[in-house]
Amino acid sequence: MKKILLFLFVFLLFATFVFASKEKLDLNNANIWQIKMLPITEQQAEDIFDYLTYIDFFDSIYDLRNVKSIDQKTLLKIKPLVSIHPYSDYGKMAQRRDQINYLLRNLAANEGSQESVSDLWEDLLLTPINVNNTTFRDLQNLPTVSPTDVRAVLEQRKIDSFSDYRNLRHSPDLTHYGATRLKHYIIYQEPDLTKNLFVNYRFEFNNSPFSEEAEEVFRQSFTPDATTEFSNMWDRLDLSNPAPEILHKLRIRTEDWVNLGVGSVVFLDKGENRDLNFFEFQCDFLKTIKRNSKTYFNMDLKPLKTNLIFGNYRVTYGQGLIMDNTDFFGRRNTGFGFSKRVLGISPDLSKTQEFALKGVATEFNNSFINASLFYSQDKKDGVIWDSNNDNRLNNEDDLLYYIISKPEFSNSELIGIEDYTNSAMGDSGYVKIAPRKDAFEEKLRGGHLEISPLIGSHIGFTAYEAIYDRHFNIPSREDLPNCLVDTNEVNPVKFKLTDNSISTLYSTITDDYERDYRRVYGFDWQTTYNNFCFQGEYAELEKDGKFTKLGDDPKAIVASAYFNFANLNFLFLYRNYDIGFDNPYARPFAEHERFDGSILEKQYYMNNPLVSEMYYNSPWSQAEEGIYVETRYKFLRQLTLTKAYLDMWKRKSDGRVSVRFQGELDYRLIYQISLRLKQKWQINGADDWFTRSVSKTSETSIKLRNYLTNRDNLSFEYRFTKVWMCPYTSLTNPANPNHGNLIPTANVLIHGDFIAVNYTHNFNDYSRIDGEILFWNGHGVSHWDWEDMEIDFMGSEGMKYWITFYNRLSNNLAISFKYKVKNYKDEELYLRKYNQPTGYAAQIKHKDSSIRIQLDWNF
Repeated sequence: MKKILLFLFVFLLFATFVFASKEKLDLNNANIWQIKMLPITEQQAEDIFDYLTYIDFFDSIYDLRNVKSIDQKTLLKIKPLVSIHPYSDYGKMAQRRDQINYLLRNLAANEGSQESVSDLWEDLLLTPINVNNTTFRDLQNLPTVSPTDVRAVLEQRKIDSFSDYRNLRHSPDLTHYGATRLKHYIIYQEPDLTKNLFVNYRFEFNNSPFSEEAEEVFRQSFTPDATTEFSNMWDRLDLSNPAPEILHKLRIRTEDWVNLGVGSVVFLDKGENRDLNFFEFQCDFLKTIKRNSKTYFNMDLKPLKTNLIFGNYRVTYGQGLIMDNTDFFGRRNTGFGFSKRVLGISPDLSKTQEFALKGVATEFNNSFINASLFYSQDKKDGVIWDSNNDNRLNNEDDLLYYIISKPEFSNSELIGIEDYTNSAMGDSGYVKIAPRKDAFEEKLRGGHLEISPLIGSHIGFTAYEAIYDRHFNIPSREDLPNCLVDTNEVNPVKFKLTDNSISTLYSTITDDYERDYRRVYGFDWQTTYNNFCFQGEYAELEKDGKFTKLGDDPKAIVASAYFNFANLNFLFLYRNYDIGFDNPYARPFAEHERFDGSILEKQYYMNNPLVSEMYYNSPWSQAEEGIYVETRYKFLRQLTLTKAYLDMWKRKSDGRVSVRFQGELDYRLIYQISLRLKQKWQINGADDWFTRSVSKTSETSIKLRNYLTNRDNLSFEYRFTKVWMCPYTSLTNPANPNHGNLIPTANVLIHGDFIAVNYTHNFNDYSRIDGEILFWNGHGVSHWDWEDMEIDFMGSEGMKYWITFYNRLSNNLAISFKYKVKNYKDEELYLRKYNQPTGYAAQIKHKDSSIRIQLDWNF
């Protein structure tokens, strides 16, 4: 028996040696010594190795002929002895990055509109979550995934765990769209945590000019005499050539049973790094860097299901009615599709500055309960006004409101132009209101408790309290004109009902009480059943009512019902926000910003035009009540109603009723060719045709897109817009003072159109090019355009083109370069002031060019 076992052992050893010796050599992964073992000369072996090292890897055996010393005879001799396999010197994460490179690229480009959310989604793409043990909240936070699809997955998981995508796809009530959205972000077993360190670095440079709205505010004079030298911020600080936007962002994280993460971002907005003398530059630059930087330390304790964050963090709950701390306003933010929120607490390295939270936050999350607490202490910018009537602004004056200034001017710069203006105005007036950096300190504390008794159903309670070291004191409706405008120049009659949106702001000091805080509280809910989801949020601002009684304080509510099927989805949303509900951290569904239509929109009336940034940079929603209906329906394989919605709402400040409809139909005779027809109608003031705020808009777009090979595409788009407005004598008569012709004409019709060509070409998996050329003619209509995930608003007439190059220089390094040229005509309002004789001046032509560079390094 022993001899037989010994014989078998020797035989297997010999067979292994023989078969191993006959195994072909993989040239792409061979070293120089292995290559020299082939029946070739030493020089030929070195030539092959040098080619692999310095030129390229072999795609096939016949690429050996690219080596000069390898002739056909040598190739035939070594062909049976070698093989060609793809070269790989990177791990699973780099390979996964290759597979989902197009999604990562879109997330990187989408950072501006989605804030720090793209960081979270990018991490999940590289290190996906295990679908067999994750929670409802984690799956719902994935991009464009609906609650009904998440419920379908978890209900099926109760029956049996998932082994692969095919198994997941056959979950009852899970739509095809939902499954395809999920598949890149999930895995089906516990992840490999042996290589768990990830480093992400991003650099951005952007020298694009100011928007037309911002330039209009900065050019506006503080004094009645517009010819006074340095009477506006544009001339005083020479903003014609602003310093570029610059961003550095670094994130380091580990993936293990205890996840650790640290991150830091430093950014300078356009025009913030202005020319100063050396000493001023050092002091001001360091202060700016301190203000414009964010850091965090994140500790995710997986066994305890607890997340702890120190530093800057993002907080979002429910429908964004109580807490969603971002500086950016989003129209029609339904919480579904591409406008969904990432709920809970997460690290924040976004460009949000005014409403950034800095302190400590913790969250506990499992399938039954979600609980979180947060505390923040930070300086905030604000608008102060001369509440003491002492003809000067100082630290004893009260606050009007928060303000988001872009770029931020230092307090010394703001005070300098105010003193200059006061001296120029003499006895005729003075600056009564102004923005200030770090005007007050806010200590904010809050929490959220959410209970989920059933899969897809929960009820949550949220509350926060903000404590201030300075009073918010809002002028009365009667005193407001004297605060905001120079009544010597502007008749107080110019103030309208819409200015109630200013006079109804929250005061911490009134005739009835004096406090140093603001409190907001409420609850949210969600329930899903099969393909139906019902969710919403209710909130109140504590003022003079009782905490235990609902409805006796300014309140707000958002409620929506969502139906989701394979070829049809339907959304019904109702919202109602009291005009007194002044929650600066609310970002719910809305059509317009809070101060829409108010005096703040007319910076040429303002005593201080910079205060108009309360409207132009507003992240707050206006007080409104309305019904919103949205649907998507696939009639046939070739015909799809991609999106259609109808919104009817009433603005609470003046009761104006508006209606907006938009629908987009996609027709594909063959898959590669898409013809899209989009129509929009909007009526402002639908119930009152005797006010000047009435307007009707019609916008028609036709887009032809050809999907080419390798994900290339070429598209042509034409848009035509018409707007009817009530008659304005200033629009239908010469712009000369006291011309005497004040007879209004018929309704004013303005119109405009544009034509655009877009092209995308992928050279290979690592490099591509995007570009557009666009011509537009405004005739009074303002056009908009999406360009490489950035939105651009254009007025008057002109043309522009841009081109973006994207290239992955290595497995871990990617760069994108965008070059843009814009030729356009200026608006006349830059050349003259209303009712002042200046003669006629033609519109001035401008040419702007800009570049945007983004560098991403990941390993």
